Amino acid sequence: MAMTYDTLTQPQTQEPTPIAFAKVGSPMAIVDGVAFSGGDEWTNYGGNQTVQTERLFYPKTLEDLKVIVREARNNNKKVRCVGSGHSWSATAVTPDYMVSVNGMDKIHKPVRAQDGSGWTVTLETGVLVSQLDTFLRAHNPPLAVPSQVVPDVAHSSEFHSNRSLFSSRFNDLSQVRFGGILTMGCHGGGLNLRTLSDTITEMKIVNAHGELVTYSAAKDPEAFNVACLNLGLLGIIYTATIKVEEMNTRLRVTDSFPTLASLFQSPQAGLNLKALILGNDSTEFFHWPFQRFMQPDQNKNIWVKESKRTTEPAEDLKKYEGLPPMVDNPFFSTFQTGSRIMEIPDALHFPIGDGVTTVVDAGCAIKVDSDFKNICETITELIEKNWEFATSMPERKDTAIEFRFIKASDKILSPAYDKDPETIFCMISILAVSGTPDFEEYSASIIANWIGKYNAKPHWPKMWEKVDGIIPYLQREYGDRITRFNRVRKSQDPADMFVNDTWRPLFQENEY
Repeated sequence: MAMTYDTLTQPQTQEPTPIAFAKVGSPMAIVDGVAFSGGDEWTNYGGNQTVQTERLFYPKTLEDLKVIVREARNNNKKVRCVGSGHSWSATAVTPDYMVSVNGMDKIHKPVRAQDGSGWTVTLETGVLVSQLDTFLRAHNPPLAVPSQVVPDVAHSSEFHSNRSLFSSRFNDLSQVRFGGILTMGCHGGGLNLRTLSDTITEMKIVNAHGELVTYSAAKDPEAFNVACLNLGLLGIIYTATIKVEEMNTRLRVTDSFPTLASLFQSPQAGLNLKALILGNDSTEFFHWPFQRFMQPDQNKNIWVKESKRTTEPAEDLKKYEGLPPMVDNPFFSTFQTGSRIMEIPDALHFPIGDGVTTVVDAGCAIKVDSDFKNICETITELIEKNWEFATSMPERKDTAIEFRFIKASDKILSPAYDKDPETIFCMISILAVSGTPDFEEYSASIIANWIGKYNAKPHWPKMWEKVDGIIPYLQREYGDRITRFNRVRKSQDPADMFVNDTWRPLFQENEY
């Protein structure tokens, strides 16, 4: 096909979907039907990654993806994909060709296995979590992704009255897209549901040759394992097929606000925590440093959100609207103690945030000891360190800690990888408002401490690149799994079209 370039002098009938916080720096143009702009400055959701791109593409179809790859190959350019910009690492960053997958948002009709064992749904890489939830809920029978990556974003008058206390940039692209979720090994809080990458049954990816390659366990188990958590290094994902389930059960969600001492500091704390985790389908914890907002008293409690499956009917959640806040913190003021029965998506996407504030995040997977003692130790130490950091200057007050528990992934580049599928990992994060002074250095020191004590593995989309000695450590820990990954990667991208500065040190120094 001949290359054609046309500057758009008339308004487009269909505007390209915006990506994160891109500032268009040049007129839109077209190459073989694919819209792009040049010289755009792109900034991620957290505001900690910015790059000036040579071209920012807005594909809509499979053929568009092939055109982009052809252009990159002919011009010797790197390619990285981006959705809503919810990675805090520089995984999406490139000064060459950036591809917004936001327009690739088709969802195909769910399919039931012939033996009646379950359902799958195929979706394009730009589909939002909220889009899929709505689509599956409307299906007959109603379906759901049983574990998800993010809560909802709150939009209440109580939050917006405090807008001046936070970042002024409104995050209207706060929802996450499946391309990043699946390629980065993201996770929910379901103990037995592992990562979202573990739900994949098939992947279709356009490689550096412009070929559409289908990956499945039946076709090639090793290549399929790599494709499920590929970090965007095999090419541009076209579609993924994932497991979903019928919503014939609900979740009873119980929220409580116990003391830290009662959970983590008794002689039997580890075993008690273990019983709590094993007794639930999902358990999630939140801690913020101050008991009262902007007041200097330490928060001695921790928020616990427990979920258990039930066949009882879901409640009408409207009766809970407009309840007065239970905690004096605008970011968490929708939290209410008590127990409610909810449909799965409603339970997974509970309100959090203020609808205004953007955050940055660093996190790791820590392998849990059989007695959970290492987790009690981790949490107790982290809360004290976070208190010291948050009180060291007023601009550091907006921090939080969040952690969940999942079982091991079998994907070879997962930070929660283990050969024993019953191994439990604590997925722990520290968060701060974007622009918090020295947070990246502080969080890097926290991760370094976890690495030294527990052989923790950083969660790929979060901040980890500034941790001292991180590349040699990851190369030692992942070892032959990097070699196995590279074997598949090089077959699909021999000239490293999809390798940017984040991934080059980790993978190109391990050539064989």
